[in-house]
Amino acid sequence: MTFGDALRRHWQEAVLTLVLSLPWLTLLAFGIIWLWQAGHVLAWAFACAALGVLAWPLRHAVKRRADAEARNALGQLSQPSSGWNDIEREAWVAVLAIADSVTPLSFTATDAIRALVRRTVEAVAHHFHPNENDFWAQFNLPDALLLTERLCRDVRREALRHIPGARAIRLSHLLWMHRQSERYGLVARLGWRIGFGLWRVVRAALNPAQAVAQETKDLVMGQTSGILSHRLRAYATRLLVVETGRAAIDLYSGRLALSDEEVRSARACDMASAETVTAAPVRILLLGQVNAGKSSLLNALAREVRGAIGPVPTTAEVKEYMLNLEGRPVVVLVDTPGIGDRAGGAADLLRQAARADFIIWVVSATQPARDRDRTGLNEVRSDAKARLEQRPAPIILALTHIDQLRPAAEWNPPYDVTTPAGPKARSIRAAMNSVAGALDLPADAVVPVAMPAARESYNIDALWARIALDLDEAKLAQLDRIRVGQQKFRMRELMDQIASAGRLIVKGMTVGRPNSDRAPHFD
Repeated sequence: MTFGDALRRHWQEAVLTLVLSLPWLTLLAFGIIWLWQAGHVLAWAFACAALGVLAWPLRHAVKRRADAEARNALGQLSQPSSGWNDIEREAWVAVLAIADSVTPLSFTATDAIRALVRRTVEAVAHHFHPNENDFWAQFNLPDALLLTERLCRDVRREALRHIPGARAIRLSHLLWMHRQSERYGLVARLGWRIGFGLWRVVRAALNPAQAVAQETKDLVMGQTSGILSHRLRAYATRLLVVETGRAAIDLYSGRLALSDEEVRSARACDMASAETVTAAPVRILLLGQVNAGKSSLLNALAREVRGAIGPVPTTAEVKEYMLNLEGRPVVVLVDTPGIGDRAGGAADLLRQAARADFIIWVVSATQPARDRDRTGLNEVRSDAKARLEQRPAPIILALTHIDQLRPAAEWNPPYDVTTPAGPKARSIRAAMNSVAGALDLPADAVVPVAMPAARESYNIDALWARIALDLDEAKLAQLDRIRVGQQKFRMRELMDQIASAGRLIVKGMTVGRPNSDRAPHFD
C-alpha cells in the first residue's frame, strides 16, 4: 500500500492527529519564550481547549471506524465452525452480540477483563443449559482438563511468537518481580502521586499561566493517545470475546477433540456389527416403503448380489454391508425392512436413523401413495431436530422404477431430465418434481435410477456423485454421533475405572506397608 492510498483510507485519523497536534506545532514555530514575552500563553491555552472541542465529532467518527475495522479484521474468526449444530450457532450469535456491544477495554483493566470473560462464558452456558440453576458448571472434569491443555498449548505458542525473551524469562524472575511489587509497589505509587501533586501545586503558584498551558497539554495529549490506541484496544477486546466464546462452546457442547485412543475405541464400538472394521466409514441408511427397491439399489451400488430381490418383502431385519470399491468412498450400506412391514417399525426406524451418517430414502416412481413415506420422513426429521447436540444426517432421495413410467414400452437411456425433450424424459422429470414436493425435499436431492431385470442398472454413477457432494456433511454428522456416544454413561467403562482405582489403592497400601507387618524374625 502506497502512502497516498494509506492517507486516503485513514484521512480521518490524519486530520484528527493534525488538529490535536496543531497547537504544539505552533508552539514549536514561535517558541515558548516569545509566547511568554508577548503575554499570549493563556490565549494559546484557550485555543488548545477550543480545538479539542472542535475535534469531538471527529473523535467519535474515528472510534466508529476503528470498531468496524476490528470486526472486519476478525471476519474469519467471527465465522461459526462448519461442524456446529443449531444450538451451537445460536450460542455463537450471542457471543458476537457481546463482541459488538462491549466498549474496548484498557489493557490494565483486569477486573473488567475478568467480568467480560465471565459474561461471555455465562451467555454460552445459558444456551446449552437454560433450565439449570448452575448452568455455568455443566461440564465434566475430563473436558475441563482437555480445554486447559488446549489453552495452555495455544498460550505457549503465542508467547513464543510475541513475547521477547520468553525462553530466557524464568519463573523465579516473575516471582521476584511479584515480591518487589507487593513490598514496594504501593509505596512507590503513592509517592509518585503525592510528589507529582505537590509539583503541580508549586508550578501553579510560581507561574499560573504556564501551569494552565501544561495542564491543557496533558489533557489533550491524554485524549489523543486514548483515541489513537482505540483501534488496538477494540481489536484485542473483540478477539478476547471471540476466542473465549469459541472455547466455551467447545466446553459446554462436549465438542472438545477426543484423543486418538478415544476415537478408535468409539469407532470400533460403532462398527461392531459391520462385516469388517476400517477407519471410520460413513454409515449410509437405506429407507423406504416395502418393494421400493432398496435391496435392488444396494446390489447396484455394491456391483454384486448382496440382498435378496423379489416381489415380496425380503429384508426381515437390518443388514449391514461394507463397501470398499475402487474409485468410491468406503461406506457401510444399511438395508432395512420396508416401512410398515412389521409391528414396531417406527421405533426401529428412528433407532437406525439415529445411528446413520447419511440417509438415502428410496421411493418407487410407480407408487402413487406417499403417505407412509411422508410420515416416516417427518418422524426422522423431528427426531433429528430434537437432538440439538448432533448435526442431522444429510438426506437424498433415490427415485426407482423410472423405467416403468409412461411410455412403459420405451427404455432407451440416457435421458436428459434437466431439459426433457421426449415423453419418457418428461415423465421422469414430472415424477421427480412430484415426489420432491410431496416429501418436502429440494429437487436437486432427487436422483432418478433404474435397476431393470436382465439389464444394466441406470444412473448409479449419478447417485454416487450425489452422495459425494454431501460426504463431508455426513462425516461431520458421524463425528457428532461419536462425540455424543462418548458422553453417554457406560457401565463397562465405570467398572473398568473402579477396578483401576482399586488396583491403584491396593498397590499404594502394599508399597506403604510398615516393616512391622512382615513376618517376625527370631534370633
